[in-house]
Formats: sequence, C-alpha cells, structure tokens
Amino acid sequence: MAGAPSFANKLYYKEGHPENKNMSRWFGHALATCAAAQVLASKDSQPSPARKAVLLASAAQYLTAPLMMLSQKEDFKPEMIAMNTVSCGVVGALCLKAALKE
Repeated sequence: MAGAPSFANKLYYKEGHPENKNMSRWFGHALATCAAAQVLASKDSQPSPARKAVLLASAAQYLTAPLMMLSQKEDFKPEMIAMNTVSCGVVGALCLKAALKE
C-alpha cells in the first residue's frame, strides 16, 4: 500500500471509490511497522512480558481488522472483506494462542 497506493485502491475498493494516496501510504507504513515489531518479537526465543504484550496487541489488531472493513462494507469489495476476515482471523488466533502460552 505504501509503495503502490493506486494498485491498493483498485485491489481493495469497489470501482469508483476515490483514491487517497496519502492515506494509503500512511496505512501501508503502519502495516509495515507493525509487521516489523511482530517479526522482531518473534525472534526472541525466551518467554517474556514484552513478547506476550506484542502478541496480545497483534492478536487484537488482527482480530479487529475485519470489523473495521465491515464497518466500511459499502466501499470495500466483498471478496476482499472475505479474504481479510479469514486471513486476519487465522493470524489473530495464532497470535492469541502463542500469547497464552507465554
């Protein structure tokens, strides 16, 4: 999204949805930095309160993302809502499972 806002707009949104390159770039930036924090936390092989906190925050992020898309269902393509719901649900559940093991 950060590097290809026009592509992201066409991929996620229904035809005719206005493109906002600035918001797409900021959203892509947010996704990339969250992913970086999650990857870095996963490199720690020892259980820790910080790792558990990152996993819980990640679970919350992934499990609530579909709700955000559903709240804007008039704008998003239905197939993207479905794909996002499934993929985010799986990743969020895995993050929650890993956090509860910590």
